[in-house]
Amino acid sequence: MAQVAVAHVAIALFFGIASLPALAKTECIGDGKYRVCTDSYTDAQGNLHIRSYDTEGNSYSVGTETRSSSGGGEEIISRDSDGNSYSVKSWSDSSGAHSEDSEGNSCTITTFGTIIGCGQ
Repeated sequence: MAQVAVAHVAIALFFGIASLPALAKTECIGDGKYRVCTDSYTDAQGNLHIRSYDTEGNSYSVGTETRSSSGGGEEIISRDSDGNSYSVKSWSDSSGAHSEDSEGNSCTITTFGTIIGCGQ
């Protein structure tokens, strides 16, 4: 479950959420004795940080880091407080646009519009 959350953050960032302006936000849900709160913010480098915690002392956090790749493009790495990590590399070249994640999934859309991989 935690790895899925890490993956969702990385994928969301891959599609441009990291370009939003820096915002800090806290939301809480629950009534009575039990509540769950989530803090999230984007730091000056554009990295997203999320922390959830409840009134019983449980907590979970996930953060991202964006790096420029040596051949152009970017790599987005997400790590959580349970030790899980997930990354997505994306780049484009003369043959098309490409992405590859840390689980070995790849996707290419060629300049002719052919889709290769991409969960097919």
